[in-house]
Amino acid sequence: MALRERYEALLADASAVAEAHAASPDAARACWVIARCCEALGKHPEKEAAFERYIGLLMAQSKDRAAAELRAEVEALVARRELFAATKLLRLMLARFPDGPEGAYALYRLGACYLLMDHFGDATAALREVIEKWPDSPVAAQASLRLARANVAQNKPGDTVALLEALVAKGPDAPGRDAALFDLAMAHYLARDFYSALVAFQRLVREAPSSPYVPIARAAVAKLRNDLLARISATEK
Repeated sequence: MALRERYEALLADASAVAEAHAASPDAARACWVIARCCEALGKHPEKEAAFERYIGLLMAQSKDRAAAELRAEVEALVARRELFAATKLLRLMLARFPDGPEGAYALYRLGACYLLMDHFGDATAALREVIEKWPDSPVAAQASLRLARANVAQNKPGDTVALLEALVAKGPDAPGRDAALFDLAMAHYLARDFYSALVAFQRLVREAPSSPYVPIARAAVAKLRNDLLARISATEK
């Protein structure tokens, strides 16, 4: 109870500062305090409004700082699995930064959040746009992987295979290539193309031996080899 009263008092003080110094840098700091107090008190709509005002004031001072604050807040929300709030903030970020690396990040993160929420149609649309609009951005490879997983979730293994093969074909130094090989193997497996799955798992073990996916891939190789040998033996009888 005492802690709540302290937050309420701090909220009142910060609100007074924000109103009294609306045109000064102090207003931005006050809005940040308001947002954090509202968060602690469970006043989520008020927190969102205060944070949006904070970002608006920061934009007038430094767009780079505003972008960094938006990224940090998004990552905190996603880590707490507050995905609905994260998507709202990401849409705000897209409105403020429609182009460039911040726009690519925001749209990619939005698609990833939709995927976690099982909103596969929205996830697919957002991730495709990232790949088409920013094919050379740092998040493009991750967007391809997420899109492949969205396709798997929608039982579209054919689309998944084509997408992942294109990502793997970018070469051994392509970001996320080990994950792409793993997902490619799984897509083949789900499509019941067990030989292609075996080949992809073997490539992963051979080409990315330090990948965290390798222990699973080794086990899959052993199982698929045994299964294929058993099938060959059965046909020869």
